[in-house]
Amino acid sequence: MNAHATDIRPSLPDAIEAEQALLGAILIDNAAYWRVAAFLKPQHFSERIHSLIYETAATMISEGRAVNPVTIKQYLPTDQPIGDMSIAQYVVRLATNAVGSFSIYDFGRAVLEIWARRALVSLAQDLESLARNMPVDMTPEKIISLTADRLTQIAQEGNERAGSLKYGVLLPKAVDRAAKASTDKQALIPWFLPEISQVAGDIRRGNLIGFMSDSGGGKTSFSLQQCRHAALEGFKSAFFSIEITDEEAALQAAAQASRISLGRLDGWTLNTKEQQSIEAEMLRSMNMPFDIVPFAECTLSDVRIKIEAMKKSVGLDLVVIDHAKMINLPGKPNEMFAERINGLYRGLKAIAKSLDVAIVILIQRNEEWKARMKAGGSPRPTIGDAYGGSGVRQSLDVWFSLYRPEPILKEAIPNERNDTRRDELCRKYEESRGRAWLINHKRRRGEPSQQREIKFEAEYTLFSSQAADMPAAFEGFF
Repeated sequence: MNAHATDIRPSLPDAIEAEQALLGAILIDNAAYWRVAAFLKPQHFSERIHSLIYETAATMISEGRAVNPVTIKQYLPTDQPIGDMSIAQYVVRLATNAVGSFSIYDFGRAVLEIWARRALVSLAQDLESLARNMPVDMTPEKIISLTADRLTQIAQEGNERAGSLKYGVLLPKAVDRAAKASTDKQALIPWFLPEISQVAGDIRRGNLIGFMSDSGGGKTSFSLQQCRHAALEGFKSAFFSIEITDEEAALQAAAQASRISLGRLDGWTLNTKEQQSIEAEMLRSMNMPFDIVPFAECTLSDVRIKIEAMKKSVGLDLVVIDHAKMINLPGKPNEMFAERINGLYRGLKAIAKSLDVAIVILIQRNEEWKARMKAGGSPRPTIGDAYGGSGVRQSLDVWFSLYRPEPILKEAIPNERNDTRRDELCRKYEESRGRAWLINHKRRRGEPSQQREIKFEAEYTLFSSQAADMPAAFEGFF
């Protein structure tokens, strides 16, 4: 057997000429820098000295200082010759050979594209090495997850920063899309109750929708109703179940659809009619485009991999994720919590946008409302009650809350020592039974701060329309 070296690999692609042309353009026209500053960073250069020159020039220009071979010279190392030239001489040559600044944007795009190619090659080499020599604390699933994370970063870095279209090109496309959507019933995904549409608008692919409620407030029940309804309307839906098992989710959806108590269904203490209802739901479910996807652990990469796989194999329109607090936060443990939370929502938004899938992310409400209520304030949801705080609002296209005061009051009554206050809470509790409110916090399209009342049937964990208006006194308290 002939022995051949197997570790000799071709050199990585580079963009030396484009980098030289770009740096020369900046040296003769400092204003040209701003045409690439938004997407081109020092780490995108293949040649280290080019990266240093670009970074130095960018710092000087950002501070309002002129950049040319003379002014930049003092900030560059003198002990790193380039061939038979010093760095100062090399910078002079870059400026002398510059062909003008008109094409600097194209030079920047070329540099960025080559960077993305280098990153892909390096990633592929690392993946091969890791797969062949897998450490004991690694698994194929973890390798895939890490690789997917890096691929997403490369895609965002290489495409989103550089991608742009002129207003005159975008506007006709946007108008045409809006006109088609107005007559296309498949363009918008409907909610299962008209009150939800009035508060949040219809569901649009590519959007990230935040849905907030208390622990035990009915987020999962609400979400299962929505997924099943969308599936019956012909939209391919998926419920990503991180908190409860897939079988628990399936039983709950069936109990809602059949109007059977979940406890009796789970214990299988059904009469003949109820058994027939469940059998009928089982038949309907066979051809329903509704998937329940269980997760033991979940990262952004897991979410993206699963959505992308389903989108390519069977198609996918709507994903509901239960819930944000159960997804492992991106970033390092020593990084700021707020930044990691924002990274989670930014990542979900990027997935929804790039894969053209609507994502509804369930948000656990914190317990700050308890302090407000104890001080005599309202326990109604506010944007500061979200897991991660009000900063999560930025990445959400729509954000609304489900508010059920009934369980809140039920918990508060035994702890209230003031007789007058306890009597008031008891009265409010009786008025709140079976009632829920949808409260809008953000809506890109339509009027914000809308709210509507709906009905909650606890026996079936089922939400339905409620036409009655709130009594004025009740609304004032809550």
